[in-house]
Amino acid sequence: MSADVSVDRRRLRHQQTVDEVVATALEVMTESGAGAMTLGEVARRMGIRPPSLYVYFRSKDALHDEIFARGWIEAAEAMHTYEDDLVRTTDAGAFLVEAATGFVRWALEHPAYAQLMFWRPIPGWEPSTSAYEPAVRLLDWLGASFTTLQQRGYLDRKVELDELVDVWNVLITGLISQQLANEPKAKITSSRYFALIGPVVQTYLARYGTAPTPVSRGKKR
Repeated sequence: MSADVSVDRRRLRHQQTVDEVVATALEVMTESGAGAMTLGEVARRMGIRPPSLYVYFRSKDALHDEIFARGWIEAAEAMHTYEDDLVRTTDAGAFLVEAATGFVRWALEHPAYAQLMFWRPIPGWEPSTSAYEPAVRLLDWLGASFTTLQQRGYLDRKVELDELVDVWNVLITGLISQQLANEPKAKITSSRYFALIGPVVQTYLARYGTAPTPVSRGKKR
């Protein structure tokens, strides 16, 4: 066996273990909340001693960082599926409902990720600069999408882009937070907050849209 093959196999085993640690941590967080996740509990579920985890994560905060970053990467992958819809849309309301529905649905289907992404449930922890980069990239993508809507005449061009994005984020993450805080175990299809996506988009367009536009649920995904 060549040295390169041996190194590749070690890297693969290392990454597989990292993925297992993250999956186990998410399992704990889903069951008991982000604050209940400890390296000791993760190690116990994996059947290893806690010190063994330090080979993969130097601290619990490092594991939080990994989960935070992965959450934003996965959320971005879900949102990028709407890029073609943005290009083709002739109905800003329908597009915004569709994109908001996709984002809220993803967050509610991944509550453990969402806890770290939208809240700060761990005393003393905040994401590192490197862990925050995927969130910044998705925010940049959102800004570019709203710029496109402005340029095509769907959103008021006199309004600063930062305001358009910030207000949108407050509204959509607010829906997510209300759902996770008040109806964490409700089915998405019967969630009263999920059902408010349409009215929230209508409210947003009433303030920032350039003309009345019908708002529908958009396509189911």
